[in-house]
Amino acid sequence: MTNKEIYQCAPKYYHYYFDLVETNDLLSELKKTTLLTEKIFALITPEKENFSYAANKWTTKEVLKHIIDCERIFAYRALRFSRFDNTELAGFDENKYIDNIKTAEQNLLDLQDEYLTVRKSTILLFKNMTNEMLDFKGIANKSSLTARTIGFMIIGHNLHHNNFIQSTYLS
Repeated sequence: MTNKEIYQCAPKYYHYYFDLVETNDLLSELKKTTLLTEKIFALITPEKENFSYAANKWTTKEVLKHIIDCERIFAYRALRFSRFDNTELAGFDENKYIDNIKTAEQNLLDLQDEYLTVRKSTILLFKNMTNEMLDFKGIANKSSLTARTIGFMIIGHNLHHNNFIQSTYLS
């Protein structure tokens, strides 16, 4: 599937995330962003773990937890669509998710392990999908999507937050 076809299977606000992805090789890009995110984890000092760049903004660990939560939700949607399930899936409020976690209490190494476990599961999920499974269209958050499109959203979303952490939280 070409980038143009991926764009056509997603709402316009996803396009920013797709633009961050260098190739249309889903598995390769998932693996590449895993390595990039591990590098981000390695750059976070104890002083920066619970750092927030402004009042009422997420901490570094909350942004990382947000990446993990979103990947879980996106992968679940991709799983449903890859199994040809046309049940419309609801959206979620990312701010409520962050409000209801206790990342300040979660050790950064445990958070990294959680990220790597979720990402390994995501890679294995997509690795075993056929083109037909990847291209089945379903509805999530009132948008028509394919599992393939969701896979690229996972990658772009991860890249966006890696870039943001590096430029805003770690600089």
